Amino acid sequence: MICGRKTSIAVSQLLMVLFATCALTTGERERQILDYYTEANRQKYADLLVDPQRYTTAGTDFHKKYYGHLIGIAGDIVEKKKLAVEKGSIGFYFDKRSGDRNRLYLGLDIDTKTSSDQSFEVAAATLIGRDLKEIIQTFNSCRSVFNEKEIIGMVIGWIWSSSGGVEHLSLWIVKEDFTKFEEGKITFDELVQRSSITNTTGRVIRLKLYR
Repeated sequence: MICGRKTSIAVSQLLMVLFATCALTTGERERQILDYYTEANRQKYADLLVDPQRYTTAGTDFHKKYYGHLIGIAGDIVEKKKLAVEKGSIGFYFDKRSGDRNRLYLGLDIDTKTSSDQSFEVAAATLIGRDLKEIIQTFNSCRSVFNEKEIIGMVIGWIWSSSGGVEHLSLWIVKEDFTKFEEGKITFDELVQRSSITNTTGRVIRLKLYR
């Protein structure tokens, strides 16, 4: 009963967050992200952002233009969503499989700080089911960023340990799809199935979500 009660409380809290999010306008949501941009947070979260010298794309310009948003994303993910962000991961990426450096994704990596003896597919599906909705809520609050025609979506990564070493999952989602998801036009399962998922070796895989 205690476990069931905790689950009910957690679900209720998540629903409250979702209802509150739906009640806010796009501008209000973006303002909440930018409210995290303070001098204290800039110093606190700067090391979570991509080093601008690593960019080989227009990501350099977008990084500078939306620096406040990147710090805001860090603050929201860490403080509100209670997730650990991998250092040097918040920034703009291109899909190396296509090689198109003019189509960028806003992204980050989540360091799960966990070890799993489950198969890659089960561990990956579990992490997506646990974290993705809240991360989308944070990212899709940054509408100014996604209004840029060169920014075509988001890429979210998860890192964890297994008996075989360090595992990494990347989920590439185009902005039309996560916008449709937040508008209730597609389901969560449909969102994931429409997205491109790559494993530790960079191979595209298919995942079945577990409930």
